[in-house]
Amino acid sequence: MRINNVVKITGIAFAGMLALSACGGGSSTTAAGSESSSSSSSSASTAASPSASASADGASSGAYKAASWALPISDAGDKLGSIKGESFSVDIYQVATDVASKDSMFVDKDTKENLLKKGAPVVYVNYVVTNTSSAEIPLSHSLITPNAKYTDWKYLGGMPSDSSSDQFKKHGLTSSGIKLKEEAPFKLAPGESFNIAENFAYTAGKEAEVSATMTPAGADGKLDHDKKEQAETKITLK
Repeated sequence: MRINNVVKITGIAFAGMLALSACGGGSSTTAAGSESSSSSSSSASTAASPSASASADGASSGAYKAASWALPISDAGDKLGSIKGESFSVDIYQVATDVASKDSMFVDKDTKENLLKKGAPVVYVNYVVTNTSSAEIPLSHSLITPNAKYTDWKYLGGMPSDSSSDQFKKHGLTSSGIKLKEEAPFKLAPGESFNIAENFAYTAGKEAEVSATMTPAGADGKLDHDKKEQAETKITLK
């Protein structure tokens, strides 16, 4: 949650300055469920992936094979680039544009202007995460959750988003990536994938940085921070 010139609306009162770090999937930050930071960068790729048609059990043919616990994978839209980590990759797709269904919870501290007003244009971006290593990756509920931030974003943390689950479903996307009743650890085998989406304020032709952090779960179920990986890239919206 943002602490730089941002306050949260609680009822009719502003609750002061907030730190806008990543919240749960598809919620009120552009990280729409992300808990990412960035370090190493990779160049964006504009080549389109082969089509991946999802079957009823979530497994996908073509470019991606979904993990057994993952929701069906979509590679619809324009591929904007890829993130390359040491043991994972993230393909980035711009899927659709829409308008925010409600005001966000965040306003500028100085101007009192909401940072994402109802009716403002938003863009939906889908991330397909793949295990590119030769070993299984056990993941917690935080998964590997990328998030985008415009390169000129002046606030700390991520950007606000529309948390409406109906809006994600409308565009064939998921803000969680996980089937109902599945339990952690979520084991991502070599070559398997899952997808997770976010939305944020849309400006065509604008550059954004997308970062992803992978912190696997240890044998005790706790996060193994010694094996944490970070990667990032830059994209330009269509």
